[in-house]
Amino acid sequence: MPKLSPANIFLVVCSTAIAAVTSAQQIDLSQQSWSAEVIRDHGQPVIPLYDGWYPNEDGTNTMCFSYFNMNRKQAVDIRLGKDNHLSDDRFSAWLPTHFDPLPPRYRHVFCAFTVTVPEDFGLDERITWTLTSNGQTLSVPGKLIAPYVLDEPTSHGRGNLAPLVKLSANGQNIRGRTGIHTPQPMAAIVGETLTLTAWIEHPNEEVWVGWSHHSGPGKVNFDQKEYQVETSIGLTQVQTTFNEPGEYVVRMQTIDNIAAFEFYCCHTNAYFHVNVSN
Repeated sequence: MPKLSPANIFLVVCSTAIAAVTSAQQIDLSQQSWSAEVIRDHGQPVIPLYDGWYPNEDGTNTMCFSYFNMNRKQAVDIRLGKDNHLSDDRFSAWLPTHFDPLPPRYRHVFCAFTVTVPEDFGLDERITWTLTSNGQTLSVPGKLIAPYVLDEPTSHGRGNLAPLVKLSANGQNIRGRTGIHTPQPMAAIVGETLTLTAWIEHPNEEVWVGWSHHSGPGKVNFDQKEYQVETSIGLTQVQTTFNEPGEYVVRMQTIDNIAAFEFYCCHTNAYFHVNVSN
C-alpha cells in the first residue's frame, strides 16, 4: 500500500469520525460537506484525530492523537468520562479536557497527547478516542499500520529536528512528541501569577513555542500564547494565572518552524502539572 500524504491522512481521519448525536440547530457531520464552510465561531464539535505512530528503541510503539476544534472563538471543555475517553483502559494517557479554539495559523492541534503500547500490540488492535461536544459524538481509531508511520524525532529528507527541552536547569533533556512532564506538581494560588519555565536547544537560531491549557477545571490565562524563542538564549518563560482551584496540566509545544506541523514533524511536548488552591 502506498504511503499517504499528511493531507490525505487528515482527510481520511476526518471522514472516519462518526457523528452519533445531533442537536436541533446542527447538521450531523456525516451529512456535511468537508470545506471551510463547516467552521463556525460557536456551536461546532471538536474532532478527535489520529496523527499516526512511531516506534521506540525499546520495541514499544507510541500513538499520537490530536484534535480539530471547528470553532473559531469557542473553547470547549469536556470532562473525562463517557464524553471523553479511550476505548482501552490498559494504557495510561494524559487526555486533554480543554480544547482551544481553532488555531488560525496551523489549523488543528497536532499530537496533543500520546499512548505507548507494548511490542506485542497487534496490527488488528485499535485504541479509539471518543469525544462528545456541542451535541455530537465523534470517535477516531488509533492503529499501527504502515501508512501512519511518523518521522520521530527527526525527518528523513527535510532536515527537521524536534527541539531538545528540559524543565529545570540541571534536569533531564527530552526531544520529541512523547514529551516531558514536571517531576512533581507545581503549586499555585487562584489569581496569583505562576511562572512556567523551559530550556530549549536547537540548531536553528529561533524556534516556535506555544502554550495551551491542556486540562483542569477553570480558565488559564497566559501573558503570551505563542512566540519565537532565540535558541542562543535557550530559556523561555510564560506568566500564567488560574481562576479556580484544582489540578491542571499546561501543555507547551515547540517546533523549529511552525510550517513543519503540516508535515507532521517534528515537535516536542512538555507538560506542566499544577495544583491550584485558594
